[in-house]
Amino acid sequence: MKAPETIDIGMLAPCGLNCMLCYRHLGKNLCPGCRARIEEPDSYRRKCVMRACTQERGFFTCADCTERPCKRMKAFQKRYREGYGVDLSRDAETIRREGADALLGDQLQRHTCPDCGHLINLHFGICSGCGRKYPIGKGRSTT
Repeated sequence: MKAPETIDIGMLAPCGLNCMLCYRHLGKNLCPGCRARIEEPDSYRRKCVMRACTQERGFFTCADCTERPCKRMKAFQKRYREGYGVDLSRDAETIRREGADALLGDQLQRHTCPDCGHLINLHFGICSGCGRKYPIGKGRSTT
């Protein structure tokens, strides 16, 4: 997927992940993102506890919560930090300090392939255009 000029704030998932950079959004069966699915049946919405929690509390993302990080978010953050190199605590601080648009702009810059201008997924570090691997996500060096 060619990188857009900006990432719509609607692509920021309630947990703080950028759905635009998710391998599911960039894959063959395009996922519309977590917020696009809010109108889906309650049984689907309830599958994501963070989405349900932010909706119940009236928050846009978990970054808005004064109880952050809760037990669920701690486990989720650990999985994404260790598995993909994504620091959701740092991202939440950026959202609180500078706003969601600043975070999304920075991520867009860091996840745009300099060779072809397509988006690089955050999970595996693979460009959605040319397939080049980058040292992010599971593609990052652990040495």
